[in-house]
Amino acid sequence: MITSLRNPRIAGVRRLRRTRERKVKGRTPVEGPFLLEEAIRAGVIIHEVYAAPDDATTAATCERIGIEQTLVSNEVLASLASSVSPRGPVAVVSVPASAAIRPMDSIVMWDVSDPGNAGTIIRSAAAFGFQVIATAGCVDLWSPKVVRAGVGGHFRTPLVDTTELSPQVLMGAGLRAFVAAAGSSTSPTEMVETVGPVAIIVGNEAHGVPEAVREGSGAVPISLTMPGGTESLNVGVAASILMYLRTGE
Repeated sequence: MITSLRNPRIAGVRRLRRTRERKVKGRTPVEGPFLLEEAIRAGVIIHEVYAAPDDATTAATCERIGIEQTLVSNEVLASLASSVSPRGPVAVVSVPASAAIRPMDSIVMWDVSDPGNAGTIIRSAAAFGFQVIATAGCVDLWSPKVVRAGVGGHFRTPLVDTTELSPQVLMGAGLRAFVAAAGSSTSPTEMVETVGPVAIIVGNEAHGVPEAVREGSGAVPISLTMPGGTESLNVGVAASILMYLRTGE
């Protein structure tokens, strides 16, 4: 059992909290039995599993998939987790390759920077059958905090991480682009009733979607009606509502 916080393997897992390290290694940590099971179900490669000695559930899981678990002290396990009150195990998994843009309903995160918001959007996209497309300015979709907030959505919906994106690129992929813009006079009705796949673009928490994308790009600006007079919604909430409306339920 590993009890030292200075153990090289433990230090290596902790380094995966850094975006650059994850990019170089192509791996990321996932926390908890649910996310481990979701990764296994999705066929993601499991490289390492760290668990407490009394974690019988993880022991059974590792035996089932044929991987040897590494036992660690509770202190070491806590050092590997990004949550305040971690629930083991912590596993190191391969980051799946970015998907190509598909002709299906999509949510586009334009420079969304908060891990909680990004995870919420991914979770909702998985629930409503949407593809997720992220610009280069977004938070790393595979950071431990985003994965935790996604509650398994990462393993149940296509994730497209692209360095070059514009409404024209989306339209070229067969998607009709709509952009969420606070204060727009256009309701989501046209988006909801569009025949064929759509791309709903939501923007950065502080700055929204860039003006160049909102205007003159061919994307249709839409805004949710808010009788209460609130200026705007949290981007994760707004994106989730728009995806739900698109499902027509």
